[in-house]
Amino acid sequence: MKINSMNNLDIIFKERYGSSSTSEFYYVQPPGENRIILISPHKFSNIATFITKIFLPQGYPESVSKDYVAYQIWDTAQAFCSTITGILATQEVLRGVGVGDSAATPLAATITWVIKDGCGHMARILFAFSHGTHLDAYSKKWRLYADTLNDAAMCIEIALPLFKNYTTFALCISTIMKAIVGVAGGATRIAMTQHHAIRGNMADVSAKDSAQETAVNLIASITAILILSIFGNSLAIFLSMIVLHIIFNYFAVRAVCLKTLNEARFLQVIDMYLRQEVIATPCEMNRKEPIIFYQLGHNLLDLKMSGFHIKLGNSMKHSIKYNYNAKYYKKLRELYCERAYILLPNIKKRETHVFFKVGVTTDKILCAYFHAVLLSIVTYAINNCSLPSFTNVDNPRPFAQICQTLKSAEWCRVSYEDRNKPNNFVYEPSCELIKYIDDTVQKEWPRIRCGLLATGWDLQKHLLIVDEWRVICKENVDGEHNIINNYLPSQR
Repeated sequence: MKINSMNNLDIIFKERYGSSSTSEFYYVQPPGENRIILISPHKFSNIATFITKIFLPQGYPESVSKDYVAYQIWDTAQAFCSTITGILATQEVLRGVGVGDSAATPLAATITWVIKDGCGHMARILFAFSHGTHLDAYSKKWRLYADTLNDAAMCIEIALPLFKNYTTFALCISTIMKAIVGVAGGATRIAMTQHHAIRGNMADVSAKDSAQETAVNLIASITAILILSIFGNSLAIFLSMIVLHIIFNYFAVRAVCLKTLNEARFLQVIDMYLRQEVIATPCEMNRKEPIIFYQLGHNLLDLKMSGFHIKLGNSMKHSIKYNYNAKYYKKLRELYCERAYILLPNIKKRETHVFFKVGVTTDKILCAYFHAVLLSIVTYAINNCSLPSFTNVDNPRPFAQICQTLKSAEWCRVSYEDRNKPNNFVYEPSCELIKYIDDTVQKEWPRIRCGLLATGWDLQKHLLIVDEWRVICKENVDGEHNIINNYLPSQR
């Protein structure tokens, strides 16, 4: 079919590879001939296309997220620095195990190597056990921490000449640190790859990322050999590469715009909504998300914004130690009978526990967290304590006005029974206040959910850290009295 005509040539088809304007073909019919010829106006595009296919995912840039390029640029730069520092440190490691020392025996070097590797294997297992659930939720933080820890390990290795009598011990410490790096770095890299792969092309994105890193490592290895040949094992160059490596890593994780809600991002979204009644976009919250100092100390961010540490999905046995009043728990059961969760503020420990019921969904978990934040802030307010969400506001929003009103309302508070009142807390929320906050949340959450979806947040999954304990409804346990009766005599 005749599409266009120019200079007596009929352009039958025009073809383009992806969205690249430099990879275009024209299929044209010459005048007076019954054949088709191929015309490629971009003479030098073939080489660029070939390089693109080697190092970038198929369909780039449509097949990856918008922050892919910025992240890869900084990630490539940090990989270059890391490879150079690694090679410089490796020279001292080889000396430490006896390479070049005529007095060293192969057996001694082998034993040293086995011991340090054994320490590394144990560290991998223990770190995966203790921090595995945090790597998804705080992938940016652990990505940065992993590379910083790797730099610290290489600093120990390059300083091995200073520990001649403790070489094995120093190598074990550095290997333990690198083992943690291996677990944290590998897991967070997968999380980043999953974010960048928007077409279900995670394997392709991961493979091309590996190709990029391999090419960078090759170039960096040659550079490191030249440095060793010209300058020797230069401490100044090593420290410069360490500093640049950390800086490039920080810019790399800052370039990532994750659209799932973890605790830090969700807390800031809620805080902005309560202060300004607007829902922040994912990129806006990612720019403000604390990375380096988040959760240093006693969970700094949630205490700062809500006044309480919010615990999700824990067992009730921890809270019963501080409040064993059966009537209170029965009242909570009635108040939250229609909810997929139960909230219990612990005034003494400044914790708000969220107990989930069996079958709770992602939407209900997010709603429960929002509910817990509001109840925590209001509990703070009735004790005449100050929080940013309802104090120092030039133009108070409705929630700030509610908090100010509740400060002087007698119906919303009951005296805290423990005489050793911590943190100047005198009151705990009354059942009427708990019901009022529940009604408020049920009205506000649908509006917030719509706002989150409209601004680009992904609510199909969440990155909140939730334990696996679930509350089973009363009607499902009424027939289990025999089990309890059989157990009770053994406790007498």
